[in-house]
Amino acid sequence: MKIISSSSSRELSLRLSEELKCEILDIEKKRFPDGEMYIRIIGDIKGEDIVAVGNTREDAEIIEFLLMMNAAKENGAGKVIAVIPYFGYARQHMIYKSGEPVSSKVMVSSIENFCDSIIVVEIHDLETAKFSRKGVLNVRIVKPFVEYYKNKKIDYIVSPDDGGLERAKELADLLKTKYFNIDKKRLDSRNVTMTVPDIDVKGKNILLLDDMISTGGTIIKATDLLKKNGADKVYVSAVHGIFANGSYMEISSIAQDVIITDTIFGKWSKISVAGEVAEAVRGVTNGA
Repeated sequence: MKIISSSSSRELSLRLSEELKCEILDIEKKRFPDGEMYIRIIGDIKGEDIVAVGNTREDAEIIEFLLMMNAAKENGAGKVIAVIPYFGYARQHMIYKSGEPVSSKVMVSSIENFCDSIIVVEIHDLETAKFSRKGVLNVRIVKPFVEYYKNKKIDYIVSPDDGGLERAKELADLLKTKYFNIDKKRLDSRNVTMTVPDIDVKGKNILLLDDMISTGGTIIKATDLLKKNGADKVYVSAVHGIFANGSYMEISSIAQDVIITDTIFGKWSKISVAGEVAEAVRGVTNGA
């Protein structure tokens, strides 16, 4: 088994190679004068099972990832396992307005043309998996959060909405603490109200947990609300940190700290998903 990595997932791929005790191959990448992308895998891959790691957050990342997997297949790789730490375009799994595409279906269909199995990390909407003919293995990330926060004396795990309550409960059970979700009601396309249920958070240490932080609007409002209700420290954590429009700076200015995994690597990546991903890869290869 060998690993190939797109530009978006180099740091995680290096950690994954340590977990799997296998080689990570270099990729030659450049642009032609007309702007088209060139990809070449350096090293012998004939007959080797290949773990291809890459995000699909930005359009260029998608093209790079597809070309990389095709290069593996065309050059005689055995099985190609697609590992997608952050699966972009997962939020549009249905048509909301006439004339729209089903973006997540396009992504899944494109990716599985060049691989034998797909592994994702905490995909935003599980409905995306139904578009795959081969199945999508969604890796849940819980234990790394337990290890990071077990000595922080957290009083409550809080989800910013009811959609993340199961995640909050799972972590709270392992940390042997309490949990709840903020009541979030959407008034219209731009406005929401958020209220803390009848729970006293005054002087408490709170871990505000979500699957992803994009613009940060929900997390910022939730953090501010908890502090106005008397919370002592509010830790913010999520699996995926997108931080659109520079929202990391605003969140970090009001939270005790902001800790994210390495699915999208940045200075905030203090938790690694490499162990869980490696376990999933072993399961796929051993079950083949």
